Amino acid sequence: MRPRLFLLRRGLVRTPQPQLLRTFVKSTVVRSGLRTRPQLPFLSVPTSRSSQRVRYLTTERKARLKYEIKLGIKVTSYIWIAAGCLFAAAAAVSQEMLERQYPTPHEWTFRTRMGFRGAHCERDQTDPARVSDWIAIMVWIKGAIDRLEDPNIDGKALKDASSDRPPRTKDTTAMSEEWRRGYYESMMMYAKAAEHLDGWVTDKTRNIVFPPDVVIGPSNPNRKPLPVGYTGAPKEEDCEVAYESANDIYLRIISTEGFTSRQKVEARLAYANWLEFQGAAGPASIIIEEAVEKAVSERPLLPAEPINRGTWTLNEEAGLPSANLLKALTAYATFKARSGDISSALPILVSILKARRSLPTPGLASDSSPVSKRPRPSDPDEFLASKLVRVLTAWVAPPSYPPPPPDGTSPPVRDAQEMCEEAGLSLNLGEIMYASQPTSREEGLGWTRDAVDVAEEQLHRLSPADKDREARTTCRDCLSTGLENWSAMVARLAREEAAKKEAALGQSKRSSWLGGLWGEGKKEDLSRWAAEEKVIEERRRRANQLLDDLEPPANGLSSIFSA
Repeated sequence: MRPRLFLLRRGLVRTPQPQLLRTFVKSTVVRSGLRTRPQLPFLSVPTSRSSQRVRYLTTERKARLKYEIKLGIKVTSYIWIAAGCLFAAAAAVSQEMLERQYPTPHEWTFRTRMGFRGAHCERDQTDPARVSDWIAIMVWIKGAIDRLEDPNIDGKALKDASSDRPPRTKDTTAMSEEWRRGYYESMMMYAKAAEHLDGWVTDKTRNIVFPPDVVIGPSNPNRKPLPVGYTGAPKEEDCEVAYESANDIYLRIISTEGFTSRQKVEARLAYANWLEFQGAAGPASIIIEEAVEKAVSERPLLPAEPINRGTWTLNEEAGLPSANLLKALTAYATFKARSGDISSALPILVSILKARRSLPTPGLASDSSPVSKRPRPSDPDEFLASKLVRVLTAWVAPPSYPPPPPDGTSPPVRDAQEMCEEAGLSLNLGEIMYASQPTSREEGLGWTRDAVDVAEEQLHRLSPADKDREARTTCRDCLSTGLENWSAMVARLAREEAAKKEAALGQSKRSSWLGGLWGEGKKEDLSRWAAEEKVIEERRRRANQLLDDLEPPANGLSSIFSA
């Protein structure tokens, strides 16, 4: 007999009992020797499939479910908190980068600075698949200006101008220079946004902004279809003007107390351009003349009057002109040229170009940067440590607000920026002389070549540093426009010479030694413009790398995160 069978018969070994399901009427045996309670028939739930029902929601399972639910809520909360922290960090880094690109006064509140940066970032976006959203720019910059003019937020010392000024004009003389400069830039951005949104209306029933040429009404008989993304054309009786007009904004800027002479001259020139775009040439001429008079009145102690009143040319006896006078007089001459008054524009431009070429060149001391003057430590480890400290400080410390630019009342120096302005002036002279008379086309073409040469030379000399950004932009625009003008001028001359060649070949077919000699000379002369077209193509290919405006590779810690 086997040992197990013997033990079973003696009752010393128990056979394993199958695990019982926990039902509503039967209790599970927890430990051996525990007697079950009596089974009462009225406690059992009758079913069609089975006489007993399994209890799924037990005490242990209920506790497990509560634990899992609490754990899920806790993990989900941690995920959302981490995502919020990452979003806040990304937003902070983005605002910090925008602050370094578009500095704002440190005394402004954060929301005001964010509106200023948002408007400039949207205006300067470089995505080729979309255009700048001027409605968003208007919302950003208008919110910033409202906060600047609010005495309870950022305009605590701001005052209203006298009653003889346009409505809502402010007096900023009690504010700091940084505040005034930021306010001026905001107002100019506000006026530019109002130019792009001129005449836009708001549908009061839906509070949606629409362009004026889609409104249904008697004042718009030939309305255009709705732009993409708009639904339901508004009715004229339900609409009102959405934004303040650019004319009122420019008048407020011009009448604001506390702005510098340079700012007021630039505001007048921008206002004149807007009036000329609207077709109001007369008021535009008056505003430009006011800008010139403003620049003339800045220097009352000169030995002679800066301009000749009869011809509006610069007076050499008065000495070097101021930067504001050069800018205002250049705008006046180009306005005269666009109006068709070539005889008045050419002498003014020639006198300006002569004055620019006589400007003093900057000294060597002004060209040297503070970094080059900083003594370099003799110990390499000390040098690397100091450089690392400067990089970390530049990343952690807030960027300083740039110093104020010159007010334009003194003569400028012939630096890179002025050389680019001089190239642009030569470009204007070339356009005017080429379009004025057929006999002066060669001279106009020569002015255009000189402008391209100067602009390309300055772009090669300029470094991609932040202080040269304005000069690089001016030279890039001048080089691009100069190449286009040069190509168009030569192409026209080539077509005319080709037509003359065909006419000359069809006139006479006599073959004499004298006629053949003159024919070969004519053929060589006619191929000149075609050869110059090839020269222009080569210059354009060479200038592409300058026009692309590639940024230099990152240095320091930022180079780690760059591709």
